[in-house]
Amino acid sequence: MSNVRLIDLTRQSMGWNNPHSTRATSQIRRIGVHHSATNVGSQRVFENHWRTLGWRNGGYHEIILTNGDVEICYPPTVVTNGVGGHNADSYHICVVGNFRPNGAQPTAAQMRSLLERIRVNMSRLNVPVDRVLGHNEFPNHRANTCPGQNMTTLRNQLRQPAPSPNNQSLHVVRSGETLSTIARQHRTTVADLQRLNNIANPNLIRVGQTLRLPNATATPPPTNSTIRVGSRVRVNSNAQRWATNQVIPAWVRGNAYTVQQMRNNNNELLLSGVMSWARRSDVTLI
Repeated sequence: MSNVRLIDLTRQSMGWNNPHSTRATSQIRRIGVHHSATNVGSQRVFENHWRTLGWRNGGYHEIILTNGDVEICYPPTVVTNGVGGHNADSYHICVVGNFRPNGAQPTAAQMRSLLERIRVNMSRLNVPVDRVLGHNEFPNHRANTCPGQNMTTLRNQLRQPAPSPNNQSLHVVRSGETLSTIARQHRTTVADLQRLNNIANPNLIRVGQTLRLPNATATPPPTNSTIRVGSRVRVNSNAQRWATNQVIPAWVRGNAYTVQQMRNNNNELLLSGVMSWARRSDVTLI
């Protein structure tokens, strides 16, 4: 799939290069789900609190912001401080918000991001759905109210097939485009685009942002032969290895992703959703 915008902070977060807090990814057995218990927040905001606790590293590997964007704070090899006594074998994902079982819940954009990011990490870390746990489901943490949502419901959602990118109509925002021009191009309304993409202010869309379209038969935006940051590309079905020489999982091949960064004379592309470097020759512009 990926309709999620990833913000790479892995070389900016506190303690990212701390050699005393590392592990092999094969040691990871659980994915912990959290809420921040705050109305707003981000890695930078939370770090101020974590430093007062004397922590070397932050609390979470990923933070899902209120608009659905995802901050990638640490790679899986870094041990963070999500659940006391259970961090050595856990990968932690936090949703910004103060949620309650019968009250406030994550936004639709946050839930889409949460489900996608959990699925990505279940696959790459070989974690089964039954080991996706809320903070209060870890041993000796039953009294904790985090993550404030029904984890049984969440795990049941994860057991359902992930949405196929072929069943969605998407538009990648290009330079100079506004929500009004995109709406006219796809014969829809600004209000519908705002509703589907959880956009409060139509003037705050970003170049490279992927928008969901209300009409699945809408005419796709024009493309050209140049792949750039923000382009949508499909991983070729015969692609075998990432640019880092790791094997490309079968579930990645044939799926579409957004190019987040480029390097090595633009011959290697960082794909959002999987956060892996693909060779240009192994993807096709769509």
